Amino acid sequence: MFFIKITENLVTCYWFQYSKNVTFYGVITGIGTVLAFRMTGQSKTDKAKSRFYFRKKYTKFYFLEVFYGARKQIFFTFGPYVLILFYKASTSTICLLFAISAICCSLAGPLVGKIIDRLGYKIVMVSDTLILVIVCFFYGFAHRIFPQNVAFTICCVNYILDSVISLASMASNVYVQDISDSKEEVRATISTGISVNHFITILIALFGGWIWQTLGIETLFTLSAILGIFNSIYAATIKVPKKAELR
Repeated sequence: MFFIKITENLVTCYWFQYSKNVTFYGVITGIGTVLAFRMTGQSKTDKAKSRFYFRKKYTKFYFLEVFYGARKQIFFTFGPYVLILFYKASTSTICLLFAISAICCSLAGPLVGKIIDRLGYKIVMVSDTLILVIVCFFYGFAHRIFPQNVAFTICCVNYILDSVISLASMASNVYVQDISDSKEEVRATISTGISVNHFITILIALFGGWIWQTLGIETLFTLSAILGIFNSIYAATIKVPKKAELR
């Protein structure tokens, strides 16, 4: 995961500055991926302690992590880029948004946890990405509907809102806990999910940057909204164990 994270950050930070060096970033991505997968960390006594832990019953979780990794990269990277490159937001404005987002997430975290306990992780996972569609729409098209200053304010609110609703990703961890056989299996599965998540963010940084440069932000966030819809549809296919329904 260490090498994947480094590769993710390199590709993200330098895409817009050196967008033509796709081959270079492809090489970095390949090297980072190979090194990460070579670090197997196999345990001779406990298969749950291997570097990557894949089991058929967690297939839906792994795919949900793919969706979440794509969503995270689009908004955590291209969200600020919209504000900086498109609306010319200052450094102080972006820092203020980061601070407000951090405070809101700290306050909303316990509330999101209670909502997951009360409504169930399946409903939260489906609703989360449906709300995301609205966020995508305003990110991509606010400048076409509202005056520039109003559109900028809406996108700032969007950024904070997306930061808060991203907390709902903890619902997938609750899902893993419900279908796992042991705490060790939960740990190994979630760790593998995080690695899958980071690998996807590398690819999204590359393709998302290319889409931005060639097709525009409208297309980028429209595709993100479509991805969100597929995520909701996929999450809706999850079968909730009876023990979870009886809580």
